[in-house]
Amino acid sequence: MHPLEIDETTREHFARIHRAALVLSGNPWDADDLAQETFLVLARQGQKFEGRSSVYTWLYGILLNLDRRERRRYGMRRKKLRVLWDNQSPDESLAPGAGEAAEVAEWKKSLWARVARLSDGQRQALVLRFSEGLRYEEIAEVLECPLGTVKSRIFHGLAGLRRILEEEGDDARQLPAFPGEDLSHAV
Repeated sequence: MHPLEIDETTREHFARIHRAALVLSGNPWDADDLAQETFLVLARQGQKFEGRSSVYTWLYGILLNLDRRERRRYGMRRKKLRVLWDNQSPDESLAPGAGEAAEVAEWKKSLWARVARLSDGQRQALVLRFSEGLRYEEIAEVLECPLGTVKSRIFHGLAGLRRILEEEGDDARQLPAFPGEDLSHAV
């Protein structure tokens, strides 16, 4: 990809990628990092784009790979911190500030926080479908899996989300309505 094409692609798609990163990560700081890293990959490896898919589905694929990498890294970091925390007395200076605590509480109440508890495949399919509005075929391209797998992940993801909401005593009617192409897979 030519540098001018990279600039144009960034202007055209940054907001969408950032929104998806926000839904995936759950906080604006990580979303900023993920979106910026996605476009750094574009800048460094744009010549690898072969045009077999649309640019934005290729960018979503990069974003999802970066998110998976961060989740693995975070999991290891969290395990190490848990060991340290368990072996030391809690330090008040490590407690989150009031603003951060309020933001975390709001996120935990949100529907997307419940989506974040689903398996990676279901979570990614639901984010791409209901947050980003991608068609099933586009999701299959991004996730590099068959169309039937996408349909299954969305169906089972929504079923899992309903279970989570019901277990927490919340109304499952807050789930996204099934768009037209989802109706045949909703039952």
